[in-house]
Amino acid sequence: MFADSMIHSLGQRYLKTYSQYMSTGHQDLLAKQESNFHSLKRSLTGTRLYKDLRLSHIHNYEEYIQHVPVWNYDDYAPYVDMIAAGHDDILFKDEVAHFGLSSGTSGKDSKRVPYNEKMIRMFLKSQKRIASRLSELEPAINFLKVARLTFGSDPYVYSHNGFKFGYISGILSTRIPKALKKNTYPSQEVLTISNWDKKIDMLIEESLKQDIHVVSGIPTYIISIFEAILEKTGEENIAAIWPNLKVFVYAATPIKQYQERIDRLVGHELNYYGVYAATEAAVGLPYEKYQNGRQRYFLNPDLIYSFTPVEGEKVQVGLKDIKMGVSYYINIGTPNGFVHYAMKDVISFEEYNGDLVFEFVGRKSTGMNLAAEKVSDDEILDCYINAKTINNVDLRHFFLSPTLGNDGKASYLWTLFVPSNTTVNEEALAQSLDKKMMELNGDYSDCREVGVLGPAKVTVINADRLQAYFEQNRSRGQFKLKTTFETAEEYLRFLSQNIDNTQGALQ
Repeated sequence: MFADSMIHSLGQRYLKTYSQYMSTGHQDLLAKQESNFHSLKRSLTGTRLYKDLRLSHIHNYEEYIQHVPVWNYDDYAPYVDMIAAGHDDILFKDEVAHFGLSSGTSGKDSKRVPYNEKMIRMFLKSQKRIASRLSELEPAINFLKVARLTFGSDPYVYSHNGFKFGYISGILSTRIPKALKKNTYPSQEVLTISNWDKKIDMLIEESLKQDIHVVSGIPTYIISIFEAILEKTGEENIAAIWPNLKVFVYAATPIKQYQERIDRLVGHELNYYGVYAATEAAVGLPYEKYQNGRQRYFLNPDLIYSFTPVEGEKVQVGLKDIKMGVSYYINIGTPNGFVHYAMKDVISFEEYNGDLVFEFVGRKSTGMNLAAEKVSDDEILDCYINAKTINNVDLRHFFLSPTLGNDGKASYLWTLFVPSNTTVNEEALAQSLDKKMMELNGDYSDCREVGVLGPAKVTVINADRLQAYFEQNRSRGQFKLKTTFETAEEYLRFLSQNIDNTQGALQ
């Protein structure tokens, strides 16, 4: 027992000191970019990609930014197809460990990201970086010792041509260090259960008697787990079961619209830490806890980065030339040969306490722009939360799409999901949404005043139908509930294919 205690003590001390050596300063990160580039170039020598991109002519990080084209997944897809067909030395020279599936679509239609062992180790190293940072931010918690509820997806979805395909959260669950496995719930055996109800029953059985201090996962999944636990136990809140639960590490979606609901289920406020992770890489790691509607991240120093300004000339810049407060599309280079990959996410940097940190601003082709008003994802979320608060309505989710009024003017259509038998004043909700958006966005206000945009409209749908949609798709890795639609046609198509065929009438 003394030996175990000493190991945990030394391990916790190591975690706390490890964060001190992470590159979070601007100059340190810039120097790391140069070494990352040379390491990646050496590992790709002799591959098909190396020849196609003429990487032998690229000598440093600056030349990489200027001369290696930024590609999206469609550009890499032919190389991925060749690897899946069994060809060697295409994107990298070592063996394929797994194929990671994106959760944007389902099953075999997902993006397939080939992982070599270097890529898997990069993900595992990012987990150590996160644990180290949290050990510094939450000194009262020994992250090597306390019980954790960590919910990921199934490790493998299907096999083809000798390769295993699955979701990264599930794949990583098979690589948990032995020292952590005994404190991590549910077990890998439970995560591999395909039947959701059985999986939840086994999860509850394993974790109910544990003293859980930390939970991590996608907010919608954790909400479902908490609700199932409360239904099974009859307890009023999660704090009655896990009184020491304090930390929630979330990923895949902003926490803003779920925080109030999670805190209500738990019975007290949690400390939230966001991870900006995707199938392609763990890009941003939590710099501090989520507070005042903001989550600051630091760049994962194991990646290579370039940035494309959202406004103005679309010329890539490196870390040396970025400007604070400017919106950039972020591009990454990873050990699996996705050399200059467009994430299509928008971020903004700031210098904070001597460190280079960033915030996630939005995603390409999201937000709303019907009449040059350019409403952001954050403004949309703030309107939704404000309407929920001032109208005292238990809103569970929203869709936002364009619509045309009888007068031919474009308007914002808010589709709001509420529990059954909830009394809702649609007109009051629409007015509060419209008013808040005018307060937040001057362009929206101007377009409303001159009559280019009509007033916001609201339609309400039984939340049971949304839950049914979620239950049909929750096996899909980091499954994200969609919110914003660019066209009315896209929204109606999504509604008819995914929501209209579930049970639950319109309110």
